Amino acid sequence: MDQEETGNEFVSKRREKRVGFELPVRCKHGMVRSTVMLKDMTPRGAMISGLEILRIGEPVTLFLPSLAPKTAFVIWSEPMTSGLEFEWALHEDVFATLVADYAIGHLQKAEERPVRHAA
Repeated sequence: MDQEETGNEFVSKRREKRVGFELPVRCKHGMVRSTVMLKDMTPRGAMISGLEILRIGEPVTLFLPSLAPKTAFVIWSEPMTSGLEFEWALHEDVFATLVADYAIGHLQKAEERPVRHAA
């Protein structure tokens, strides 16, 4: 369920537009490790699905591709879907690389770009 369509109170508090992902990532919460689906993300947070309702404020560690583990805190949670805020925002270049490599629709656009040859 798209949070923007539900009238969720967090929509008005967002600082940036979320970028859509459909990326399985490893996650650790408490002593439990599992795989969740990264649904969308900004440099400051993410929405994941695949875990039961988490407690607000609970720390979660996400293992994003090619990055050190990222600590985030639950800011909202529904059955099987939760919103997270990263402890430290991702650097804009790191976020741009994740978007270019894994975001929905961005890979196809990169493949459509013309190939440049050295002069």
